[in-house]
Amino acid sequence: MPRIDDYTNALDMARQEFRQKDPRAIALKSGTNFLNDFQGGTFELPFINRLITVTWPEGQITGPDPAQELSLQEQVLILHYLLQVTEAPLTMNWITFREIPSGEFYYSAFVKRAKEPLVTTFGDRPQLLTELGSQLGGTRWEEGDVSVYFQAFPKVPVCLVLWAGDDEFPPDGNILFDASISQFLSSEDVAVLSGMVVYPLVGLAYKNDKK
Repeated sequence: MPRIDDYTNALDMARQEFRQKDPRAIALKSGTNFLNDFQGGTFELPFINRLITVTWPEGQITGPDPAQELSLQEQVLILHYLLQVTEAPLTMNWITFREIPSGEFYYSAFVKRAKEPLVTTFGDRPQLLTELGSQLGGTRWEEGDVSVYFQAFPKVPVCLVLWAGDDEFPPDGNILFDASISQFLSSEDVAVLSGMVVYPLVGLAYKNDKK
């Protein structure tokens, strides 16, 4: 598992690269707003149901509540999206994590971060996923028996899917991505993002159970 120093170094490297980029080109490719002034400018982008601001050229990242700092992982992921996103359009075709280039290499991390918590928490009560998903900006979808769609970044939709179990098979689930995802994020970043979509839902489910 990466250490805090690893994320700190990754953030520093991303900021260094970010300073060298044309902010207007980034805004055009990433689907974000860029508000410029004499000193630089600010990107505004939605990130998993939150409006995030990123200063350019500094790469300082702030969420809706300036007093609540985003995690290092979140900051790295946001900058990686802005740096890696291309002009490629969405395909409107879903794929699994294993179908992403290099997805097989990071598959175990993806399962541990996202798929396993999703199925363990909601497999026996799929309707709770729909209920809690709507509280976090998710939309009911038409995949599997129950599914919820999230717009994680402007060009990165994520769909959480569950299939009900029966007498022969236990419940199962998966996380789907637009087939263009590799044009916007690396497979490692997609695994991290998947966990960031699932973990808040798991946390809400835990609070719901404690009532």
